Amino acid sequence: MKKERDKIINEILNFIDYAENDEILIESHAVNPALWAEMLAEKVETTNLVYGIGPFKPKRKIHKRFYNKKLLSNEFLGCNESYIPDSFGTIYNNNYFNIPFDKNEIAIVNKMEDPEDNYDLRILTISRIQKRYVKQSILDLINFSKLNSKVRIKYDLILSKDKGKEYDQLAKIVKNNKQGNLIINLKGPVAKLTSDLFEGYTLFIGMGTAVLNAVSMGLPSLVVDYRNNKYYGFFGFDYHEFGSGVKIADKSLDYFLYKILDNEVDLEKIKERGYNFFLENYDSEKVNNKFLEYQIRINQNNNKQFFPMKTQIDDFISFVEFIMIHSIGIERTIVFGKAISKFLKKFNMSFR
Repeated sequence: MKKERDKIINEILNFIDYAENDEILIESHAVNPALWAEMLAEKVETTNLVYGIGPFKPKRKIHKRFYNKKLLSNEFLGCNESYIPDSFGTIYNNNYFNIPFDKNEIAIVNKMEDPEDNYDLRILTISRIQKRYVKQSILDLINFSKLNSKVRIKYDLILSKDKGKEYDQLAKIVKNNKQGNLIINLKGPVAKLTSDLFEGYTLFIGMGTAVLNAVSMGLPSLVVDYRNNKYYGFFGFDYHEFGSGVKIADKSLDYFLYKILDNEVDLEKIKERGYNFFLENYDSEKVNNKFLEYQIRINQNNNKQFFPMKTQIDDFISFVEFIMIHSIGIERTIVFGKAISKFLKKFNMSFR
């Protein structure tokens, strides 16, 4: 295994055209890629800075030990303020950098005039169709429109698919709940986001980077908690994370819709503060510069301690799978894994 592992590390070094005196800065992401990056970092005597960008709860011994080491040495960064406390608890330093976003990635184009501008609420969602809040937002607006028959609502959803099981389910809900004061349009997918997609709306509802897209285009945006499909608040105004926080959201969609209709909130102020908060905390150049400064500073530590990969063989199952995936690939690992699992069960072990 060591021979195969060293071969892979050398292949990586050849790929990046590494010279012996070059300084290499390594950024890696969760699970096994971060373990490989750690071995590469030890080889070239630099720091492997792990940037967590997706939900992750370590369960295996090798992962728990590795991330504990990286957190204690301040070599693990969350992608928002809640990432480390939510994923690993509050005992560690909460080092994080927001995911950088360049608003210039959204091309500015002229929007054609919309002849149907007679709505009290014009709402937009851009999302992967698999997100559970998509269905719930449709149901919420259907119920809201029934209780408020004089409020005219248009809800456009730009989704990742326009066919398949999930799409058919949403289309059926829309078809079976048609009302005179509510128009729901299922659109998408789009090949590229452009500025005209965001124009003419009162409100955006969603989560994740879709919220950053909307706010960067000057659209007031409500952030959804994926865990219960409730709402936190307006991004950059009364809520300051584009994803779910440690605290679970507890407000319904209609809570905010009534505030908008009753003029209890100033959408222009929300729009302005949201946009300014985005520029200050998510602008690509600012975030990347701060990230690089942090990485260079932590790499200057002359007493680098690397995760002792060799001592992890006691966690045999994780170690075998870790090596197999990166030696023979995921598909072949799955095939051979079934046979190995049967073999390990003879010793009261399980491959997964």
